[in-house]
Amino acid sequence: MAHRADSHIHLIENGFDGFFTGRPGVNVDEVKCYDSLAREHDVVATLIIGFEGAPGYVGNNDYLARIKPKYSWIQPMAYVNPLTPPTLSDLERWQQQGFVGLVMYTRPEQDAALPNVPEAIWAWLAERHWLISVVVKGGDWSAWNPILDRHRSLRLVIGHMGSPPRTSSPPSPDQASIALSKVIALSKYPGVQVKLSGFYGITEPRHDYPHTAAWPYVQVLADAFGVERLLWGSDYTPCLDWLTFPQTYNLFYKMPFFSKQDCEQIIGLNLLRTLNEVTGS
Repeated sequence: MAHRADSHIHLIENGFDGFFTGRPGVNVDEVKCYDSLAREHDVVATLIIGFEGAPGYVGNNDYLARIKPKYSWIQPMAYVNPLTPPTLSDLERWQQQGFVGLVMYTRPEQDAALPNVPEAIWAWLAERHWLISVVVKGGDWSAWNPILDRHRSLRLVIGHMGSPPRTSSPPSPDQASIALSKVIALSKYPGVQVKLSGFYGITEPRHDYPHTAAWPYVQVLADAFGVERLLWGSDYTPCLDWLTFPQTYNLFYKMPFFSKQDCEQIIGLNLLRTLNEVTGS
């Protein structure tokens, strides 16, 4: 069995408000909890998705930098807002702290700001194979086409399958393709990967393991990107409100269009290969 590698988790110093570890009366050390899960489930590398998108989370990048040296599986990614893009000095500082990429949550206003990010920033990221993990929250994936046209090797990692519409029943292949058309259009760029994560946010009810309603989305993404560009993401800790940790990766073995070898690539080998190509971290 190949090692596992998780492409999407959150570690918040005081818990994620509204989810299990952030509920009143709950006191969970998120890092130690995940460490126990990592050891039990042979997770050897994890992308930590920094988040500072609300006042209660300011300082999360610094928190990730502090805990990075304590756990070998931590691969931190720094939260940035395109409205106030990072400087080269910021990138170099994060590089020295062991970060491997950036995180963006984009809405229309952030999409509109992407052209204002200096070309030197994109070039720096592309040269070092840094990852850019993006979750679109009402924005438009086509905003990335002009950037990727100029920097074709840029490592864009599409979060939560591109955030297709939530569904309680499987869409037809054509419906799934239409829903993900702007994501599929990015498959022509060799550095773009897709996280198969956040299934609880795409199916109704959220706890509907193994999320068969979302399987057509997965299949059209596999057809467009190939298995080698798909990454498992548990979305810890929010996932624990609806699922057990092993359910976040065992569902791939239930999908008839994936072989056991495909599942091992998605659950670990693809991300480990990608991280081996990140330089300067």
